[in-house]
Amino acid sequence: MTRLRLATLGCAAVLALLAPALVACNPDDPSQLGTTSGAGGCPVETTNGSTGTGEGGDGQTSTGTGQPDPTILDQRVLSYPEALRTASLKLVGALPTMTQIDAVKNAPDKKAAYEAEIDAMMNDVRFKVRMVDFYRNELRIGGSAAMDTAPVFMARIAVEGRPYADLFTATSNTCPTFDGTNFVDGDCNNANPTAGVLTNPGVLAHYYGNLAFRRVRFFQEAFACRKQPAELSPMSIPMGAGDYTSPWPFDSIAGTSNGGRIDFLDTSSAICANCHSTANHRAPLWAMFDANGQQQSTFQVNIPVQGVPVAELSDWLPPGETTAYKLGQDAADLAELGAFMAQDDEIQSCAVARIWNMAMSKGDIVNDAASVPNSTIAPLVDQFKATNGNLRPIIRAVFTHDDFVRF
Repeated sequence: MTRLRLATLGCAAVLALLAPALVACNPDDPSQLGTTSGAGGCPVETTNGSTGTGEGGDGQTSTGTGQPDPTILDQRVLSYPEALRTASLKLVGALPTMTQIDAVKNAPDKKAAYEAEIDAMMNDVRFKVRMVDFYRNELRIGGSAAMDTAPVFMARIAVEGRPYADLFTATSNTCPTFDGTNFVDGDCNNANPTAGVLTNPGVLAHYYGNLAFRRVRFFQEAFACRKQPAELSPMSIPMGAGDYTSPWPFDSIAGTSNGGRIDFLDTSSAICANCHSTANHRAPLWAMFDANGQQQSTFQVNIPVQGVPVAELSDWLPPGETTAYKLGQDAADLAELGAFMAQDDEIQSCAVARIWNMAMSKGDIVNDAASVPNSTIAPLVDQFKATNGNLRPIIRAVFTHDDFVRF
């Protein structure tokens, strides 16, 4: 791979920032609920207090008070029995029995009966199975003993209601297994310090690559729900082929002018540093892990130049620069980086958004561009933070949400 090609690949993610502006908002998309009028071209979901009945439903909300034009969302009908079918498929992987459906349908308080069924599903062993499968899909990894430990670890944190911060900061039992019924303790024994999923050997082996950039990209997209650039400045600086939009000083990463062998400071075709200003500060922390995900005392990744030599710190950063999570958040190792990730608002919102999309049958937030507006899930994110990052009540809240029980 030539230097130009690497630079181009590193900068291609900049174009992803333009994608939302190029795609018209779909007002019939349930992920647009709660957005402000006119934002992204999507109207506010409103109600006028009227109710009605519909096929299979208990009531209906609608618009009609001078608000934006009605959409399909305004025609939804409240139906707890129908919601029970959808929830059961997602939470336990099977349709509810007729006994369960009738219990909800004929209950004097359908809402309470439905929520009791959700609670029962989340206490069913099949819920554990579904959560393991869910996180296999989200991480795009799993199937073998080595590759399953990361999704099992995430599923265990969600099912057991542990603090979400454990995902990035736990120092023991970060490689558990699942026997089909129970989660079984297990240590990875591949890193010092251990930092939750950040040092998982299966993940690090699966995403091994030159300069550890595949690992950087994976952790950014999987847990922040956004492509590179990972950081943006409120101000942009015209430069070369475009604008420099990173908050980092331009020369805070390596280039051929300050000791590096790859010109991350190139501006001839794109502003490579827009992505690499953050990526280069993170990558060396994962570069000590070899192709099997085992930590070594020297860098284990290569750089794509003649001879494919082993990387050196100067290939990422010039003298005086230290590794970091974001600007102003220096991290000497993955434990320190994990502590910053655990407190990152973007990462906490991402955890909630992925559960929302799962319930609403949406695609992957990054790969399928199935983003969720912050306003849609803001109350859920607030609840998530208020409960010390406990994802279990968030799952319940999503599957009992007013928007989930309407069709």
